[in-house]
Amino acid sequence: MKGIFRKEIFRIFKDKKMIFSIFLLPVVMMIGIMVLVNSLADGMMANIESHIPTVYVENLPESFNNFVKTNSAKFDLLEVENNVQEVKEKIFNGEADLLVEFPKDFDGEIANFADGSTIPQIKTFYNPSVEYSAEAYWLISEQMLEEYRQELLVERFGNLENITVFTVNSDNQEVIIQDEAKASGRELGRMLPYFITILLFAGAMGIGTDMVAGEKERGTMASLLMTPIKRSSIALGKVFALMSLAGLSAIISVVAMVFFMPMMGGSGSTLEMSLTLQQMMLIGVLLIAISFLYSTIIALLSVFAKTTKEATTYVMPVYMLILVLGMMTMFSMGEPSEQLFLVPIYNTALVLQGILTQEVTMFQYGITLGITVSISVLLIGVIVKAFNSEKVMSA
Repeated sequence: MKGIFRKEIFRIFKDKKMIFSIFLLPVVMMIGIMVLVNSLADGMMANIESHIPTVYVENLPESFNNFVKTNSAKFDLLEVENNVQEVKEKIFNGEADLLVEFPKDFDGEIANFADGSTIPQIKTFYNPSVEYSAEAYWLISEQMLEEYRQELLVERFGNLENITVFTVNSDNQEVIIQDEAKASGRELGRMLPYFITILLFAGAMGIGTDMVAGEKERGTMASLLMTPIKRSSIALGKVFALMSLAGLSAIISVVAMVFFMPMMGGSGSTLEMSLTLQQMMLIGVLLIAISFLYSTIIALLSVFAKTTKEATTYVMPVYMLILVLGMMTMFSMGEPSEQLFLVPIYNTALVLQGILTQEVTMFQYGITLGITVSISVLLIGVIVKAFNSEKVMSA
């Protein structure tokens, strides 16, 4: 078993291309994709913010026109009279950003308002599927018109403090109460289990299909089985080598992700991640168990394949299932129920998330670790039995 283990390890580490593809390429791809996505998102937001909205106004009141002139917001204000439908079509086609419709004689209605009078309504029309239009709606409808309302209230009532019943957090500088490390851990915990699932399984899949099915295809497996070595030793040596390589690849990826997290979070990111010794130990042991499970799954499927291509075909449905289970943690809310920690693979993602947020219990961790190792040991037994079957190994 030791000889087979060393053979597989040395085969990987003697090949510079394999070292790059297994240990470095996943890290480069992960960081590169996250940096690219956030750079594109930052660029899109900068583009939206620099855009000067085109705003059409029907029945433009003099008071609003004067208010706009004194406001710092930048947008092109155009009056519209009889071609309102044409403006709506422009908004629909993305050629205009916003239409603001004032009632006729708006200033007169405001000036002559009395109890029982109809409250004037300002209507706005925009296209939420167009970023420029959505931004213009927020700028005008949610911000500027509210400031305009406040100005008209001052003209009507004078000091607004006379009609202000209460304010909310007007001078509260301590509105946010949170553990910054825990908050960063929660944010990281949404992404990290998913990436670990992808990288661990993908890395093990690339190596594992070649270790068994690849050797079958090349004919070297038959020569190896004829040597005076126990077939169980061959199977265990290959599985442990695959587990070690996949686990090392995952650890490198996790360390890189934690280190580069501020860069990967974009320009507005405030993520700062620091793991305690206990957290690192818990994650390390769990990664070993996950690597063990994934390696046995891939090795088992590869045993029953004749070629690397066929083994990859067998493994892909399992890979897709694992991707879905890992993705579920990105959208989970609240505290997971204890029953979910009995679900293989998904429970490992939940525990990883819980370790980062410092919310996992030792019972949950123990259950997950026990289930993961137990399934791996069971699959090892099936793999050994398959190696001892001439029908399977000669196929």
